[in-house]
Amino acid sequence: MANQIDSLTGQISALADGSSTPVSLAEHSLEQARHQSALNAFVSIEASIVMDQASAATERRKSGRPRSPIDGIPIAVKDNYLTKDYPTTACSDAAPIEPGGVDATIVANLRAAGAIIFAKTNMHEWAFGATNTTSNIGVTRNPHNLDHITGGSSGGSGAAVAAGIVSAALGSDTGGSVRIPSSACGTYGFKPSYGRASRHGVLPLSWSLDAPGPITTALDDIPRLLPYFFGADPKDQSTRSAEAFQAQPPVLRPRLVHLTGRGLERSDEVDATVRNALDSTRAQLCEAELPRISTYFAAWEAILHCEASAYHRRRLEKGAEGYSDVTRAHLEAGKRLTGVELLEAQKVRGQLVRALFDDLPPWDALALPTLPVAAPRHGEDWQKFGGRRVATQDAMTWFCWLGNLAGLPCISIPAGTSLSGLPIGLMLMGRPGRDEDLLAIARIIDNDIGGR
Repeated sequence: MANQIDSLTGQISALADGSSTPVSLAEHSLEQARHQSALNAFVSIEASIVMDQASAATERRKSGRPRSPIDGIPIAVKDNYLTKDYPTTACSDAAPIEPGGVDATIVANLRAAGAIIFAKTNMHEWAFGATNTTSNIGVTRNPHNLDHITGGSSGGSGAAVAAGIVSAALGSDTGGSVRIPSSACGTYGFKPSYGRASRHGVLPLSWSLDAPGPITTALDDIPRLLPYFFGADPKDQSTRSAEAFQAQPPVLRPRLVHLTGRGLERSDEVDATVRNALDSTRAQLCEAELPRISTYFAAWEAILHCEASAYHRRRLEKGAEGYSDVTRAHLEAGKRLTGVELLEAQKVRGQLVRALFDDLPPWDALALPTLPVAAPRHGEDWQKFGGRRVATQDAMTWFCWLGNLAGLPCISIPAGTSLSGLPIGLMLMGRPGRDEDLLAIARIIDNDIGGR
């Protein structure tokens, strides 16, 4: 298609100057979805649903009454967001999900702005995994190499954006599930501070760790979407004090602390790529270690398992046959944890927050690789890096869970590629509630490293 622009920002410009229409964008996305079906990125996609929305958006623009700058832009939605025009299954046979015919708050906000709710994306079953290999419709494949995983649990969203099918997609993040596929697929992924974005209508994995977030082609696309994420929602009490999105000016020389040391190992290739990226920035950079990583990780796992098992308790009691063996094992493990262990984990959570703010050098953002390795191959159960042998599932969450346990805003940006041509991501974590500041810092870093 002529004048097709891959980024959301580019599509906004193309719609504004008339070089593209919502119909042409929708047709292109549908064509690409068909052409790249081997990715297995989508659970539900109906051309009639897409084109009805595109036709309505085109008419609004012809009459000079677009609802917003994103009116007519296709956006894909992870299959754990409720959508009134597509079923929601969380890629599990333990369905159907109730209620039907309802939009999650963020989906409703996007729909009200005229965005085309394009399709539902493949995900790791119930978001309880970080590889996107456990799904009732099969694995999602990495657009850079079909033999490699996308990471998860928002792997379908990451693949759809990386492949240029859509410019943006919705994900959810409990231990890195927006950032992991963003790193593995070479896109941008943002996890808001806990309580900043409404989770209403997003099927939970862990209430106190979950955050919805966007995956995009370009960094500038993220602030164009966050107004539809941020703000108080009476249907989600965790957002009762949430402020609306307000863009911030760039930070001149942000203070970055690169976290390293035991428990934060990474492959030599990833380490060299991230160090090279950080050394090329204008940021004030120092390194620091974070002791007790294994204790903090155990607390994150305990909270995750307890809260997930609590949510699924009634469904499991009715019949566990709809769950995969892997997901059912995780849920049964959570049932064995005690209330005392959960309270101890919450205590450790507070200790992590104090350690991040009291024991490290002054920082505006913390820096880490997003993943310790480039995207593994399908079927690889173990990863070796930094003198460790780590299960692939744990390797995918190796760094990212820190941001969820502490409630920090986090972003993954492309930092380079591996020798085999697979993307490597750089993760930045900001101060809670200071999401706009983190985006301003990320813009400085992304510009300095050339957005590679």
